[in-house]
Amino acid sequence: MDIAGLTDFKPPVSGEVLAEMARCYQKSLLLEQAFRLGIFENLAAGRSVAQLAEQMGARPERLALVLDALVSVGLLEKNGDTYTNTVMTNTFLCLHSKFYQGDLLRLQLAPERRRQWERIGDWLKGETIRQPGSTGEVFNPSFIRAMAQATLSHKGFEATLELVAKHPGFGKAKKLLDLGGGHGLYAIALKRLRPELEATIFDLPHAEEVTQEYARQYGAMVAFYAGDFYVDELPKDQDLILAFDVFYGPPAKTKEVLGRVYRSLRPGGYLFTKHWFLDDTRTQPERAALFALMLALSNPTAHVCTCREMAEMLTEVGLAVEKLIPIGDAASTMIIAWKGEGING
Repeated sequence: MDIAGLTDFKPPVSGEVLAEMARCYQKSLLLEQAFRLGIFENLAAGRSVAQLAEQMGARPERLALVLDALVSVGLLEKNGDTYTNTVMTNTFLCLHSKFYQGDLLRLQLAPERRRQWERIGDWLKGETIRQPGSTGEVFNPSFIRAMAQATLSHKGFEATLELVAKHPGFGKAKKLLDLGGGHGLYAIALKRLRPELEATIFDLPHAEEVTQEYARQYGAMVAFYAGDFYVDELPKDQDLILAFDVFYGPPAKTKEVLGRVYRSLRPGGYLFTKHWFLDDTRTQPERAALFALMLALSNPTAHVCTCREMAEMLTEVGLAVEKLIPIGDAASTMIIAWKGEGING
């Protein structure tokens, strides 16, 4: 029987995207709970439901439902009554792996972060739903490791390194400064490409421990310069400065730091700055728009720049914008700027 006449049952557009948003929320909570309960650590070598239930003190029939759900979303594999981690899970969710993302997962799925999103209504009425922490509290070692874990698992990392390494300025550079570099992975990787490069990470003092952990892990000697780029002048005569994902504060403060960057560069030196920049409508890319809201929920002074805003600030402090390059991760854009020859100070 033809159902063509039942057009009044068909909405004008599909609502599947809304249903998928809700499912993604469920999946994220399932991931968070499984990680917190230690399921992935305990299944690195595979176990039966009965074995895992005994260790966890769980009811086997209930645990089986959780494990089957984890299989369905691709986090576990099932063979008979035995459950084991997938390669992805062993790579990113088990402590023994050098690509472990535990700090990142705890940050992204933290209950306090979830509560921020649940209180958007209160925030809209002017309430402060989370007090901004001090720099030492926010940028603690776990946060720095989380940023390193995000970097290593992100396709934008390789694209960024390739972009810098293939730029003519990199081959001639003697000094490189990684501004607010934290974990230092970009400087460490570039130092591996050019061992003679004098690579320095500039960040808050407590970041040095994590920086040197990664330097030792990847076999590169990098220097650490302790300071606060909102207050302190930067080391002078730099050929290259990297400023990746650090300028999310008030534009006036960002411009002050860019002035310090200008003074730090030698004539002919380059700044590479990569961020989640918004377009002029401030609605795209999606990840940048969501990120801008997330920052604002906890910090009223936070600001995600548009590419145009950043380019204008660079020009105003005396740097010439060479080009803007999308990184290819559907969110980040690299802006390359340089300090003209014969310009000092």
